[in-house]
Amino acid sequence: MNFFDELVIPPSHNHVMLLKYMLTISLLLFIPYISMMLGATFISTHFSKKGKSEGNNLFHRFAKDIVEKLTITKSAELALGTIPALSTFFAYAQLLYTAKTISVGMLALAVVLFIVSFVFIYKYRNTFRLEGIMKAFKSISSPDALKTETDDVKEIKEFEEKNVAVNSTSGTVGKWLLLAASYIFAGTMALASSPDKWDTTGNVLQIIFSWQTLFSFMALISLAGIITGAAIMFYFFSWNGGVKHMDDEYAALVKSVAGKIALASGIMFPLMLMISYAYLPQVSQSPTVFYYMVVVLIVSLILGNFIYSMFKNSDAGSATVVFVLVFVLVTFNIIKDQLAFGNAIQQNTTEITKIAEEHEKEIKGKTMEGSGIDAQAIFNQKCSACHKFDQKLVGPPYNETVPKYNGDVQKLADFIFNPQKIDPAFPPMPNQGLKKKEANAMAKWLIDKVGKK
Repeated sequence: MNFFDELVIPPSHNHVMLLKYMLTISLLLFIPYISMMLGATFISTHFSKKGKSEGNNLFHRFAKDIVEKLTITKSAELALGTIPALSTFFAYAQLLYTAKTISVGMLALAVVLFIVSFVFIYKYRNTFRLEGIMKAFKSISSPDALKTETDDVKEIKEFEEKNVAVNSTSGTVGKWLLLAASYIFAGTMALASSPDKWDTTGNVLQIIFSWQTLFSFMALISLAGIITGAAIMFYFFSWNGGVKHMDDEYAALVKSVAGKIALASGIMFPLMLMISYAYLPQVSQSPTVFYYMVVVLIVSLILGNFIYSMFKNSDAGSATVVFVLVFVLVTFNIIKDQLAFGNAIQQNTTEITKIAEEHEKEIKGKTMEGSGIDAQAIFNQKCSACHKFDQKLVGPPYNETVPKYNGDVQKLADFIFNPQKIDPAFPPMPNQGLKKKEANAMAKWLIDKVGKK
């Protein structure tokens, strides 16, 4: 049995529907967030390193601004990153209950890597703030005092050197952990939608060295590039009036980086999307999935035209429209993927809902058995005058009526508690004034008794 089967409860039909909605909402929050984190961290670390090696303050400022704007805050990381990641894992663990696949275990690994990468990235982000504090401190300090080799000055210099080292290390570790987590995440999503590969994929290496994983990851990366490019333009030029004190040279750098990333990703995304769709097994495909893929392609083409026009005409005013279109694209793409996943697990869903029903009956049965109510005594006092198991009296025999409930204790208990006229050949059963616990115990006793005959 799958290890995670021990940690989850088999979901009922209504629970399955709720899980699917929860999964879609979680991914709508999570995918855009990790996309911006990926783009921001890789761009920031690149320009931070380049700014240090070339002594270019413009590059250094861009590295600082982009990681602060696109990674948002720690509370946002919790709401948009950690919680949706855990919710996604929980939903997959429930929906893939008893399925013979390593998808849930691999998703757990990806979630752990995501959370650890968030810690490093926010540590990297914090180094820029500490650097700003140190610059502010120096600006109000006496230049002569800073030149003097006192213990305080030495401590300040040591702190600055340590901060620079932490900046480099945490940024590098954070971005590669995030990339690894994204790769495993993309491969896990692809595997979960391919039930034909569940039996043959038994370890992480088979996921890593898989063409399906590679193309799914490239689709995710290209989507991340579109989101990052649009987010840069939105947060730098539209949100709350944009970044303050931007001169023409700095604005040109921002537009150039955002434009190249968004345009290149916009060209790559439709191609990766179609290749990823081609890898979907027949069981995961459906006309609805195909229609949504067509809609995603159309939206991506419209978005591509807006992006091209925005950067060709240097029109930062279109950043909001592009940003909105990006989220429309993400929404339709996630719905498409979840529809394909739903098709893939349809047979498994049927099986787990049956297990859930049996589990619920078992729990109810145990609850009724432990109620301490003497159903035999109730039968002798209130039922035996009108009913027998194998003969007609005032009412029909139990051997004929009880099997009609198919072992549904609750349904029979509801009838006993509040009887309704069912068979016109017999008079209506009078209400016996039983409590709900007594009706439940009576129903369980009758079903067990008839089942043994």
